[in-house]
Amino acid sequence: MKCSSIPRQLHGRQRGLSLIELMVAMVIGCFLILGVTQIFISNQKSYLFQQGQVGNQENGRFALALLAQELSKAGYRSNILQPLAINNTLNGCNFANENVPVLAVSATTLCIQYQASNRADVTCQGTALSDASKAAIAKPYGPQNPVITEKIAFDSGAKAITCTTGSTTVPLVTGVQDLRFEYGAGDTGEKNIKVYGVSPTGTVRMVRYSVLMQSPGNNSLLDTADISPALKEWNTRYSTTYSDTKGIYQIVQGTFMVRNQMP
Repeated sequence: MKCSSIPRQLHGRQRGLSLIELMVAMVIGCFLILGVTQIFISNQKSYLFQQGQVGNQENGRFALALLAQELSKAGYRSNILQPLAINNTLNGCNFANENVPVLAVSATTLCIQYQASNRADVTCQGTALSDASKAAIAKPYGPQNPVITEKIAFDSGAKAITCTTGSTTVPLVTGVQDLRFEYGAGDTGEKNIKVYGVSPTGTVRMVRYSVLMQSPGNNSLLDTADISPALKEWNTRYSTTYSDTKGIYQIVQGTFMVRNQMP
């Protein structure tokens, strides 16, 4: 018995794609892939920018809070009638007399001295007082309370604001491209500001601080041909030559009036 043959009219329906149709489909697919890729890259750039800005804002707020916290201690005396006993044991912090709460070392470094208020006090490193210092504090407002000296400085290698007490230096804020101090000074005995500068000749009564924050993380997709406006502003202010076109930068700044130095 012979198998029935497939009707001739069915052969015409079993045709595949022609070469032209396949090429057209590939071209359309390539355009779709390119479009999706561009959207992905654009979204990735936006994400990196937002993440960089958030990182700068968080670090910037912390830097300002930290500097204000430490400067608020400068010149504190447990007994206002008793002068500070000068403590010049910290390298680079040589206070001339007890009436100098803030020592302007340079545009990126300052030293402060203050008296511990109680046994629970900690230094800028978060370190508790020594047992000998705690034992010396018989009461909160006694003249025998120990004098603490701290150095706040910028470490360009680590890109961090650091604190030094004794022989130990620790980073306090990272992600810092630059730090600048300006000191408002006036004549001894007169509680006013006569000049701002990095090398004051009188008593420091006010401190301005500007911090250039650099975004953490990898910003390799931020392919721009020009530096950020914040970096341009910083170069103009301080005659620096930063030229990074990949990173995200932000300037934060503040001013602090030194304790008991202004009316």
